[in-house]
Amino acid sequence: MVQLPENIKNSKIFTINQLQLLADVDQMPTVEASFEDETVKNIFQYYSLMPEEMDTEIHRYAGKLLNEGKINEAWQVLLTTNVW
Repeated sequence: MVQLPENIKNSKIFTINQLQLLADVDQMPTVEASFEDETVKNIFQYYSLMPEEMDTEIHRYAGKLLNEGKINEAWQVLLTTNVW
């Protein structure tokens, strides 16, 4: 189990269950250089001048991935912002 960064732990987007999924990894994930995601690219492009809204959209997308059981992908999405 890992200690979640404050911006994730205090997110108004994630449910308790989603936070548990994120925390329930053996060690803090690191950025995978090969990770590419079209939705993340679109979020960055659309919200580049609105950082708070970008974080919200990134958290929403990561939450969607968590709901689909894609925990590693959700972590990679969260790591793209690297705001902690």
